[in-house]
Amino acid sequence: MTQATPTTAYVLCERYRIEERLGANRLAVVYRAFDERLHRPVLVHMLRKDLVGQEPLRQRFIQEVQASAKRSHQSLLELYDSGDVSGRPFMVTEHIAGRAIRDLGPLSLEEALLYLRQLVGAVATAQAAGVAHPPISSRNVILIDDGHVELVESWQTPPNEVALDLAAYRPPERTEGMPATSASAVYALGLLLLEMLSGQRVFTGQDPRVVAEAHTTTQIPTIAEVRPALRVIPLEQIIAKATARRPEQRYPDAASFGRAVDDLWRTLNSETKRLANAPVQRPGLRERVTRVAASTIPAMVASQPPLSTSSTIPQAADAMEENDLASMLPPAFRQSRRRSMTGLALVIGLIAIAVLVGYSLASFAIEQLSGVQLPRLSLPSASIPSYLPEWLTGVPSGGEDVYVVSGVPDEGLNLRDNPGITTNVIGLLPNGTMLRNLDNPREADGVTWLHVRTRVDDREIEGWVSKNFVKPVTKGT
Repeated sequence: MTQATPTTAYVLCERYRIEERLGANRLAVVYRAFDERLHRPVLVHMLRKDLVGQEPLRQRFIQEVQASAKRSHQSLLELYDSGDVSGRPFMVTEHIAGRAIRDLGPLSLEEALLYLRQLVGAVATAQAAGVAHPPISSRNVILIDDGHVELVESWQTPPNEVALDLAAYRPPERTEGMPATSASAVYALGLLLLEMLSGQRVFTGQDPRVVAEAHTTTQIPTIAEVRPALRVIPLEQIIAKATARRPEQRYPDAASFGRAVDDLWRTLNSETKRLANAPVQRPGLRERVTRVAASTIPAMVASQPPLSTSSTIPQAADAMEENDLASMLPPAFRQSRRRSMTGLALVIGLIAIAVLVGYSLASFAIEQLSGVQLPRLSLPSASIPSYLPEWLTGVPSGGEDVYVVSGVPDEGLNLRDNPGITTNVIGLLPNGTMLRNLDNPREADGVTWLHVRTRVDDREIEGWVSKNFVKPVTKGT
């Protein structure tokens, strides 16, 4: 009978228990490890054993460790610790796991801009600190979760393929022997944006020198050429400037490029328009609304601008729904009305309970004195709905699943009038907004769209949102 050979995990510096070798990159071998002091997973990056005797590369690794300590951004690995073991320098960083965006294929415009803004911020942070950043490549951008990406030096790319990988983003001036500048990183970021949208690299090949040389002679295609369905003029202009052949024609640094990308993001959202008030359908309604509001909150009415003249009120319909009437009332009046209704329901409930209790007490007393059994009062049983009603959840009724907006930037999620990334934006929905799905999903511009109903400024509106930024809550009413 043979016995299994016992194995003991190596513990680095009596603290980091090495668990698995993940891979290697230009300078380091990367291990998944566990910090036994703080009880958390970490990554250990250790100088490759075959590079220990090469002092220039050893010093370069140490410089990159020091650079990591000087830059701090949510899309860059956070440095925890560093040291040296038997002449091999190492560093310990946060642990991440995910997929390289190289493996994701074409992205929607919303996704691509969401990721790019994070990467531009990471590169701008490094440039502002005057230190190096990880090489820009789709293999080096890792999608973690919920739309968060990090720029790393991938340990999944074999060292003998690194040169070919980086040649796909090498700016022309570097091939011509000029030093790298901040504009060199902008060139690589521009190519990365084009790749995220098209799913393909602009420059490919088997020889790194041939691929690098292509940057100096080949015209970079426009987004309309690689993805005809996605034609956004400001986007084409930004990519063209970022990937200009001469560095002086590009954005000077990542921060400038980032401002242009942010302007594009706002431009795509600038079509947001507040929905017009529901049309008044019957003559005389304006006067009735004014009188009701004035009698309830005269001070507020006095401070409001006058309603439009009757000549501008459509006369086509003979009726107007209660919701349209309510939408014309001042906000404070609508809140007061809701509070009044709630208070009235509460008072009626208390009165009913008091009557029931009073009758029970009186019946008990009569029965004790006379010995006559009186009929019993009871509240009628009612079935409890299996869902939470609209007045309690705030989610408009009349649809299927309920969703919540999640993972969008501060500006909010675009609510569009039709599926598609170039359709009109009719509202912005912040994180946490509840939505009611109304129909089956629809595909447009490589994005899955949901037809939803929600509330914006106390108004119910319908539109289309990207399914990438909503999460299901529960089965609907």
